[in-house]
Formats: sequence, C-alpha cells, structure tokens
Amino acid sequence: MLPLVPDRTCGGCTECCRAIPLSLPELSKPTGRLCAYAVEDGGCSVHAIRPEACRTWFCLWRVVELPESWRPDRSGVILRPDGLIEGRITLHIERPSEFLGGDGFFLAVSQWMADGLHIAISVPGPVGTVPAIADATDYLRRAVEAGDPAGFLALLLRLLDSLSRHDFEPDGVVEHYAVK
Repeated sequence: MLPLVPDRTCGGCTECCRAIPLSLPELSKPTGRLCAYAVEDGGCSVHAIRPEACRTWFCLWRVVELPESWRPDRSGVILRPDGLIEGRITLHIERPSEFLGGDGFFLAVSQWMADGLHIAISVPGPVGTVPAIADATDYLRRAVEAGDPAGFLALLLRLLDSLSRHDFEPDGVVEHYAVK
C-alpha cells in the first residue's frame, strides 16, 4: 500500500466506489455502478468490515500532495495508482469538466511528463464495461513542451471524444453483496 497524505480523507467522495469493479466472494459490483454499501455524502455502511480490496485501494489524490480541487468528486478525475510502478499515471476522466482546462491540471500533467512518467487517459463506458484507455504521452507532448494549455486542452478533448466512441467490452462482473 502506498503511504497516504497525512490528515487527508476521502470526505464525501465515493468515486472509486463507483468506478472500480470488484469481483470478490463477499462483494461483487460491475464497473460504473455505485457500490450498494456506499453512503450518500461519502462513506461506507460496512466500513469496519469492508473487504481488504476496499481497505487498501486509494486513488493518488490520497497519496500525492495535490490541492483539494483534485479530489475526484470535485475534479471528475480519478488518479489511478495502477501502472505507477511501471512509470505510468492513469488519469481516469469520469466526466469532462472545467477542471481539465485549468492551469493546475495542465501544470501537474506537464510536471509528471517532465519527471518521465507516461500519461494514460481512460474514460468510463456504460455500466458493466471495461473503461477505454490510451497512452497519451506522445500525443500530448508537443503541447506540453510548448507550454500551450489551450492546445493541450484541445488535444485532450479530442482524445476523450475518440475514447468515448470506443467499442466497450463487458467486464463480466455479476453483482452480489454479502459482506458480513
């Protein structure tokens, strides 16, 4: 498990409880469906006995020093940790928002690329389907290196549009809830 930013909690955010598929004996939910144990305004009704996968999976907003505006329910972006060990950061864009056109988003992605990280962009499909994902490092590089936030945003929106037209495949998860 990655070390968490001290005193940072999920608060009212339950985006991972929707976006992340689970296929466990005690809890199985498809991609894109809010977990039945999620509580409105954040939290989990089975928090004390939640599955290990729920105890150990955190988005990178909980791990990296980023402003509150990056919290997934506010930004529409889940920073996924999968791939981090291989040098890739995945920006799962749940919904396009003004956040994507902000300086903070452009500057963070630019810095990650300058640090040598590959940038993957993913988007959700219909409930129960595997998200579409693309390595966007080379695609976004020219705008990043030129320091061109407007060009970066145009490229990003074009990529999001293309990914949203992806032929989404079923995730194969059959929903059931049996946490005891």
